[in-house]
Amino acid sequence: MLVRELADLLGGMWEGDGDRNIRRVASLETAGPEDVTFVGSAKAAKAAAESEAGCLLTPPGYSNRRGQTVIRVPDPRAAIAQLIARLHPRRQPARRIHPTAVIGAGAILGEAVAVGPYAVIGEGAKVGSGTTIGAGSAIGDDVEIGRDCTLHARVTIYDNVTIGSRCVLHSGAVIGADGFGFVMRNGAWENFPQVGRVELGDDVEIGANSCVDRAALGTTSIGNGTKLDNMVHIGHNCRLGRHVVIAAQTGLAGGVAIGDYAVIGGQVGVGDKAHIESKAVVGSGAGILTSKIVRSGQVVWGTPARPLREYLEQLAVLAKLPDMRKEWLETRKKDAKSDV
Repeated sequence: MLVRELADLLGGMWEGDGDRNIRRVASLETAGPEDVTFVGSAKAAKAAAESEAGCLLTPPGYSNRRGQTVIRVPDPRAAIAQLIARLHPRRQPARRIHPTAVIGAGAILGEAVAVGPYAVIGEGAKVGSGTTIGAGSAIGDDVEIGRDCTLHARVTIYDNVTIGSRCVLHSGAVIGADGFGFVMRNGAWENFPQVGRVELGDDVEIGANSCVDRAALGTTSIGNGTKLDNMVHIGHNCRLGRHVVIAAQTGLAGGVAIGDYAVIGGQVGVGDKAHIESKAVVGSGAGILTSKIVRSGQVVWGTPARPLREYLEQLAVLAKLPDMRKEWLETRKKDAKSDV
């Protein structure tokens, strides 16, 4: 595409060579004359001055001292994501059911559904138009999947799960397995039957090898637009709001509630029935205690999690402990000599 065409697509202002042909999106360090890249920070702006990229997506205030070909947009990172989808479109699978796939009795598949090799779709399942089910995936009985979803290879969906439209489930994701519920009886742990279900809203993305457990009773729910990274565990009866983001290796115990637009970092542990309110931010590696409430908009860090300012103050104090100990020992030595 020509630079001027890219600018029209993005609604940005271009300067330089509007007729330059751009073929690919590349990183700032490797971009060449036929590539477009973006300037997303002050540090990147310094490197961009030496870039050989054919076109730069820059914020409006970028200083174009070298007279480079640029397109000025409010959010270069979001704009480059739009161009990636345009210049590097995903290969669309053949809209057919592979002969090795197994389709259960009463299953209903919409128009243009693709089902890969050795996939299994259970009895009474419903799959919306335009959805892709990858090789080796297993879809249980009475599962409902919306339109234009993508299930990559080896996704497992247990019985009686509902998935909205335009969802993406990456390889190894397991939706609807039993929650971790047991009761002690006669000195031994016995399974507490998990007879609830799972509901995913529209535009949800589940990362590779992530698990969303069914509720013991009731529903485990994930709201529209929520994104889970790889290896995230959502326990039984959790309720996640809209547009929540959770990074890798985070685990939620049963009954956790997370409000809309909350951001949860990687390797966070959240105890039973904790409540993280809307737009709260939980830093990577934090630990949220059982039944703890993180208030709306609050930023917390550490274990147990506490407000960021308090956490940083405590870190500063800890960093001073070796010097404080040294001073204390020297004071003891002086006092000991003065006593002699």
